[in-house]
Amino acid sequence: KGHGRRMACCAGCLGPSLPPHYTYSNSARNARGDARISPGKRIYLSVFFPDSERARPAHFFFDRTKATSRVVEDAVAYAGLQLDRGRLVGSPEKLNLFTLEGEVLRTDLPLDAHLGATLHPSDVLLLEKGNRVSEDRLDAIKAAVEQQNGSCVVM
Repeated sequence: KGHGRRMACCAGCLGPSLPPHYTYSNSARNARGDARISPGKRIYLSVFFPDSERARPAHFFFDRTKATSRVVEDAVAYAGLQLDRGRLVGSPEKLNLFTLEGEVLRTDLPLDAHLGATLHPSDVLLLEKGNRVSEDRLDAIKAAVEQQNGSCVVM
């Protein structure tokens, strides 16, 4: 008894730290976004980038009345990456926006259209190449988010 296995969310307390591309580059209180967006129209979201890019995830705010494609465009620009017709420059695969449940968000709809169903304020999203994201990748991001949110409890 008392010899439970080490949980992934406790790695920061009990083991190696997260790789940089799994740690936020800013705090939720310092979310990036267009200051001209009125507070009533803002939705705060966190975005992780494709593993191959090694860009650090960040907290953002967006205009919830604008197309979801703005999340992709603004996040990619923040990370210093470039888009070419929905693809990262040099990649043959389209860049898609996923929830942590692995659902793809339609980028032609406004963010409001996703709210309450597949999207909620403060959700974590994942930009990924292709039409699917692996369960291992989703689990790694969930564990990283838990660790950074202070969900680690040592008993």
